[in-house]
Amino acid sequence: MNLSTTLSTALALLLPFSSSSAQTFNPGMEKFGSTYNIQQVTGVSLDKRALLGGKVISSAQVTLSAQVSGDVLSVNGKEGDMFRQGATLIMLEQESIQAQRDAAYAEISSANEALKNAGVQYSQSIVSPNSNGMFGGVPGMFSMFTDPMLKMTGQGDPDFDKFANRTSRYTSYQQAKNKLTQAKLKLKQMEERLKDANIIAPFDGVIVVKNVNQGDIVQPGQILLKFANIKELQVELNVPSRLVTSLKLNKKYRIKLDIANKVVNAKLVQIYPIADNNKHSVKVKFDLPENTPVLAGAYAEVEIFETDSGVLTPIIPEAAIMWRSSLPSVFIINPRTNKTELRFVRLGEQVGNNKKSVLSGLKIGEKIVINSNILMISGMDI
Repeated sequence: MNLSTTLSTALALLLPFSSSSAQTFNPGMEKFGSTYNIQQVTGVSLDKRALLGGKVISSAQVTLSAQVSGDVLSVNGKEGDMFRQGATLIMLEQESIQAQRDAAYAEISSANEALKNAGVQYSQSIVSPNSNGMFGGVPGMFSMFTDPMLKMTGQGDPDFDKFANRTSRYTSYQQAKNKLTQAKLKLKQMEERLKDANIIAPFDGVIVVKNVNQGDIVQPGQILLKFANIKELQVELNVPSRLVTSLKLNKKYRIKLDIANKVVNAKLVQIYPIADNNKHSVKVKFDLPENTPVLAGAYAEVEIFETDSGVLTPIIPEAAIMWRSSLPSVFIINPRTNKTELRFVRLGEQVGNNKKSVLSGLKIGEKIVINSNILMISGMDI
């Protein structure tokens, strides 16, 4: 009796414990089997981003060559030195040119005197056609008697002789006038050569390359130095032909400058009208903002977005993305088994406030679980 009583008491104590344990587990199972939000993957057309490498260049760079021959008297500055517009960079020998200029002044003076004399002679042939040098310009006293006799005998025509004399004097006058013009043009040429003997900075900039030194002898056409404007810098790059239609003049684009690791917004100012036959690309230029801390020749990356091509990209809510093993993943619904399946995906750019584009791992039309949790595993019935 005592044994039976003991067994009955033990069973009575165990039954309540088993009952409470079952009640505690069942609510958890009901919670695990709660309703999930299932959505179909949709697609939108996104612009494609391209990063193209280019280089920083000067907006203006010139090659200064010698226009006259001679010795290099002085070279002001070296590579990297800055000069204002109009400053003298190189001075060449000028003595021989100055001598030629002085000779041109003398020719002008002689031509002026010759022109005056020719003008007086021409005027005399008009005002006093019968005058001659023997009588100091006094009209010929015998012309009134000799002219009719010459006409009667047919040995001459005094009127035609006067016309010929006037024409000759006029020709001499015009020749003297032309010689004066030639002398003035020669003087102008010498003055231009004197200017060419001094190499002047065409704008504010720096010496990029210096090819001569003091004491060198240069000839016309010889390169002396290269001069560049570094205040107004540009980025130049070759854009693939397919991306050219996506560009818009005067629009600003993001550019990353390698030398300063800085991102700036630069305006597109030029698109070349023809493409390179070998590279199948088009050269474009962007104006960098003033006082950008970068040097000509530095590497730069330009961000360009391709125009909407009509290709749809899968888009999913950020709430559907789970991170397992440090990789983004989502749960999809297998259309054959109607069970969950874990799928790793490769995410793209942000779309709106709460969506992400998917580069790989999902297709448009597939069904995904939006409100998945850490308890969800592959093979669950939804």
